[in-house]
Amino acid sequence: MTTRALGFLGLSSLFLIISPKIRQILLDDIGSTAHQFELHAPCSYVIGVALVFLVLMVSLYRGAQPR
Repeated sequence: MTTRALGFLGLSSLFLIISPKIRQILLDDIGSTAHQFELHAPCSYVIGVALVFLVLMVSLYRGAQPR
């Protein structure tokens, strides 16, 4: 599982290195999202942290289930 995740991250980062147009689109989207978070602060930060915890809880719960 860890090898798969590291491989996926490595391939996606390599793809972003060699593709300047997609890298710029990704950076613009990250900047736009950060700007929206700033406009609706502090509620947006609380909701963002809650969503991160929810995703972590779901992913860890699924990983702990017997097969």
